[in-house]
Amino acid sequence: MKKTVNINLGGRPFIIDEDAYKTLDNYLSSIERHFSKSEGFEDILYDIEARIAELFEESNNTGQIITSKKIEEIKSTMGRPQDFGAEEYSEPNNKSTHSNRRLFRDPEDKVIGGVASGLTAYFGMKDTLLIRLLFVLFGLFSIGLIVYVVLWIAIPKAKTSSDFLAMRGEKINIENIAKTVEDGFMDLKNTFDELHNDFKSKIKN
Repeated sequence: MKKTVNINLGGRPFIIDEDAYKTLDNYLSSIERHFSKSEGFEDILYDIEARIAELFEESNNTGQIITSKKIEEIKSTMGRPQDFGAEEYSEPNNKSTHSNRRLFRDPEDKVIGGVASGLTAYFGMKDTLLIRLLFVLFGLFSIGLIVYVVLWIAIPKAKTSSDFLAMRGEKINIENIAKTVEDGFMDLKNTFDELHNDFKSKIKN
């Protein structure tokens, strides 16, 4: 007979056996140490835990206790601690495919609600211009506006790095989650630097 532990992962409750809990705890501790000095450290950990929680839920609809076997499956999917060493980790077969994409609204590339950019990512298109022109064209007959509003309501907004990866059809593992968060922080930093430089220039003038 094994002891079980109640845990909260990514804001979701799970029951896990004691051995599996120790394995998961060591795994998450390794990830935490590796990314402790990264930009967006807390966001990286939160998104990784949220993705692991999603994987638990996908295969645990009957409320079964999570075992060590499931943790090993999670590690194979997300990446193992030895992958976080000094050498750059490279995940094979990481190409985008339409089959594993999920439809989200893209809040980072929106004019109104991010519907057009979300559809563009879902269908693997490079530019949102065509989708937006179609909405404008059909909008002249009112149907475009109605369709847009319905899609705006029906399609969820991408919030986490896992959502953005799924929207683009990229593999949702630790490497890609961390890269998405770090890129987001770098873009934000560059934006602030540009605003700061513009402000200084205006003051001098």
